Amino acid sequence: MIGPSENPDLEDSLHFSDGHFWSDICTRCGFVPGPYSSERTEEGVRFTGVLESDSRGQFEYNGLVRDDGTIQVSIRWERERWYWTSNREIAFQGSESGDTEPSLNEMRTKMQDFDPTENPLCARF
Repeated sequence: MIGPSENPDLEDSLHFSDGHFWSDICTRCGFVPGPYSSERTEEGVRFTGVLESDSRGQFEYNGLVRDDGTIQVSIRWERERWYWTSNREIAFQGSESGDTEPSLNEMRTKMQDFDPTENPLCARF
């Protein structure tokens, strides 16, 4: 689930492939897969990364994937406008699904068919 920090309310999936990560909703809204860094800690695997969109700003991810497969991510969304910059806190939470992950190349190919202006969910991002 992804959405406002206090109530992530949209079903979403987070994917990792070839050193990049992305969210299904974010890619449909024009945020391209971004590189991430990770490190093993006592709590699980911590990761950070940024997803960027030419028109919708950037999402800075700071997450933890626990050994039990649960994931919690804090996301800072920054969007620059010509007269001000907005900052919002978003959250992603979920658990490992075990489904087959799409590859980075598959996602980049799919993104060519996405038009964020036609997706009503994108108005939230």
